[in-house]
Amino acid sequence: MPAVSFYLKKEVLDAVRARAKAGDIPISRIISRAVEAFLETAETAVARRRVMTLIRKAVDPADWQQFHLERTAADADRD
Repeated sequence: MPAVSFYLKKEVLDAVRARAKAGDIPISRIISRAVEAFLETAETAVARRRVMTLIRKAVDPADWQQFHLERTAADADRD
C-alpha cells in the first residue's frame, strides 16, 4: 500500500494511539478503517439522494397525500 502523510490534531492522534495500544492494532489500520467508513457513509448518502430523486420523478407530488393516507390506514390495521 502506498504511504500517505497527513496532519491530525494532537488530541485526535493521542486518542488513536491509545485505541491502537489498547486493541493491539496498528494506528494505520484504525485510520484506514475510519476513512473507509467515511467513504461508505458518503456513498450511502449519495445513493439515498438518488433513490429519492427517482421516486420523486416517478410519483406526482400531488399523489403523496393519497399514499400517506393509504399507508396510515394500513398501519392502523396492523394493531
